[in-house]
Amino acid sequence: MVYTGKPSRGCQMCKTRRIKCDEKRPTCGQCHKSGRDCPGYQDEFDLVFRDENKAMAKKAKKASGSSAKSTGSQSSPSDRSPSSTFESSPSTSPYLSRSRTSSSPNQGQLMIVPSYATSPDEDAFQSFLWNLENAVPQALSFPPEFEAVPFFFKNFVDLPQQAESMRGYLELLVPLYNQSRPSSALHLATNSVALAACCNYPDKQHLRPDAAATYGKALRKLNEELKDPVDGKTDESILAILLFSLYETIMSTDDTITAWENHVDGAVALTKLRGVDQFKTSMSRAVFRAVRTMMITSCVRRAKPVEPFPGANGWIADVGEENAANRLTLICMDLPDIRARANDLTSSPHDPAKEPEAIKILEFAQMVDGNLQQWYQTLPLDWHYQTVGMVYDMPEDVTTAGEWPGPQHAYYDVPLASIVNDYRVCRIFCQRVIMACATWLGLGSDYPVTHAYNTALFVIQQVVDDISACVPFHMVYDMQPIAKERGQEKSAAEAFGGYSLVWPLYVAANAETIPQRQRDWLSGRLYVIGTKFGLSAAQVLVLARRHVLTCGPMFP
Repeated sequence: MVYTGKPSRGCQMCKTRRIKCDEKRPTCGQCHKSGRDCPGYQDEFDLVFRDENKAMAKKAKKASGSSAKSTGSQSSPSDRSPSSTFESSPSTSPYLSRSRTSSSPNQGQLMIVPSYATSPDEDAFQSFLWNLENAVPQALSFPPEFEAVPFFFKNFVDLPQQAESMRGYLELLVPLYNQSRPSSALHLATNSVALAACCNYPDKQHLRPDAAATYGKALRKLNEELKDPVDGKTDESILAILLFSLYETIMSTDDTITAWENHVDGAVALTKLRGVDQFKTSMSRAVFRAVRTMMITSCVRRAKPVEPFPGANGWIADVGEENAANRLTLICMDLPDIRARANDLTSSPHDPAKEPEAIKILEFAQMVDGNLQQWYQTLPLDWHYQTVGMVYDMPEDVTTAGEWPGPQHAYYDVPLASIVNDYRVCRIFCQRVIMACATWLGLGSDYPVTHAYNTALFVIQQVVDDISACVPFHMVYDMQPIAKERGQEKSAAEAFGGYSLVWPLYVAANAETIPQRQRDWLSGRLYVIGTKFGLSAAQVLVLARRHVLTCGPMFP
């Protein structure tokens, strides 16, 4: 604010008459002596914060007039300072003007300079008027990703995990995101996924167009980066491709399956192109393992054998650094080949000449199942569940019941429980291959198919019961102490648990050998996850076919 002198506290009549007021209350002495009606005194607040526009405008006009008079004989009207023509254009603010100066070191560049050279008072008045015309709006509007990205990181990415349970790509996002440019494909891909995750909430549906638009920008930016021989093979580029696959899964469009597979194939091709040089840094090795996990998921879904990796040890190149989660992935490396061979065999009529091949596939599946059991038995104790309750009564309507009769299990956290469920899914896969081969061989075979078949039935039921027992833990916030300790948002924590549970629920519900009521209950839980977290039936199905958050093996 500009200082214009000490304010007079006299009455308005004395101010008008320009005489000294004695400031008596309620009527000043001067008005009383002269017989005039005293109009009273101005409010104290108004005395301190006065409207200075009129006084300063008059002062500025007087100063500019004298300045123009003194220089008028030496300059043309077009050369005069903008302040000299201020009164003729009261609707515009001449606070800033753009000019080029020959003496500037940046000659030829656009310079922003004050448009006048006046006294400090005039400078302040011009600044005051400019601020009036260019005031900051009462409410600032921010892009939607300003809210979505922090929410996504806090509730889906930056989750506490043990070192032994890390095997996906979301845990790699924080360091790579921080070191990449805001305009990079990784930043744009992260924004699109964050918006996609948020737009499934009932009150955030309006974010869907923003997610799609950001996704398109990210794709175009990645195409630009891939043209560069250096930037196109960075960890950030591969992680951006993996995030694209996550976006396709969450949004669930008609082209989701094809697009998801194309993104995975692109990440695999880029990883193979980088070769063994990528093993020089710990981050690149972690990205390699994440791509390998996604590749196995895609190959099992399509019954497609794993493509060889150009290296001495192939895809097991860094076996010495594998943690428990990645060792599970390596055990599942043979699953695509098992499925492809079993499908080819069991889709044809029984042929005695092919019985040795059927027995070989069956024993191969039993070997993988044995490796899975050994993996589970060697896990640390804190990986195993704790029984926290028991349900004895069978509900009348199983499709709406929150719990399945039997023990109720709890785990250290959801990511760990999700990996253990992937182990169970892998065992179901192996046992179904065994059952299919035993059925194809028939009772007339010399191989003990009956024992193999019955053992598979028992294992599948046991594993499905264990999956059923952990459903409340995934879907009830109060049963997740780690989520509560770190202040994770309740709906987001339950959504994360629900998304992680979709894959094992889907596999278990499609196990034809378990009781129909249990299959109905498992299907009912899938429906609840969809309706509770704003997912369509198509989105639930796609989530079931893509274990998106932990990249577990795919089951046909």
